[in-house]
Amino acid sequence: MKTPLKILITVSCVCAVISACLGVFYSFDGTARTVTNIYGQEITLYGDGIYANDSIMKAGATKGTDIVIIFAAMMLICVIFFFNQKKYAIFLQSGLLALILYASTCLIMGVSFNRLFLLYTLQFGSALFAFVLSIAKLLKSKSFDNTMYSKKLTGTVIFLIIGGCSVLVWMMFIIPSAVSGKPMEIIGCYTTEPTFAIDLAIILPSMLYCAIMLFKRKAVAYQLAPVMLTLLTGVGICVIMQTIVQSALGVVLNAGQFFGLVISFVTLGIIALLLNIRLLRHAV
Repeated sequence: MKTPLKILITVSCVCAVISACLGVFYSFDGTARTVTNIYGQEITLYGDGIYANDSIMKAGATKGTDIVIIFAAMMLICVIFFFNQKKYAIFLQSGLLALILYASTCLIMGVSFNRLFLLYTLQFGSALFAFVLSIAKLLKSKSFDNTMYSKKLTGTVIFLIIGGCSVLVWMMFIIPSAVSGKPMEIIGCYTTEPTFAIDLAIILPSMLYCAIMLFKRKAVAYQLAPVMLTLLTGVGICVIMQTIVQSALGVVLNAGQFFGLVISFVTLGIIALLLNIRLLRHAV
């Protein structure tokens, strides 16, 4: 691995571990407080630690993601320093970078400004450029034997389409608000939700593109599919941890949210993991 890429990955991982550990463990024994947002809604803020000025729901979700990112960053460090010669290394590297980049984007755009903003910015920038370089390296490499590029992976194609379209679930929040002109019920103390934009503008078209190219048996799709599957697996694990932490903080999800958001994304994550394992067995 070229030195610039390794440096960028190391910087992003160190920043991710530091920011995530502070997000999970830092506390000044603050207490929750209720405020009125710009829409006239009463919102309960977490009141403690780095996420003191975030809603309890957002703080719980972010802390849950932080726990996953700690392990993802440590795993990525192990991949680039100890397992970089393994046939699956480049796929895990790109997939884990995608997960860290996703989480970093949510930090700089989705949580209230706090004292870690510059660290978040460094984390985001290094993860972004590392991901671009990693994908460029991946696309130039030949990771499977010639017989693999001729296989018709119908199941994976269908799953990528379903996985991509799963983000359309956010429309149940967006459309009613856009039609009525009223703020979303989950908007809290924020003006927007970056997850919606990232998923609909980037994840959805990326998944569909990969599925279409895989259906056409284009080599680029065989290279990108494991990265997409790794990201989906990471998202599924994040949803599990987010739900656990939110539940510990007293956040109660209704049946629609639990089955429509939690169960669906966790199921997708499990299937993505199984498909990825099967696919990476053919890596050379």
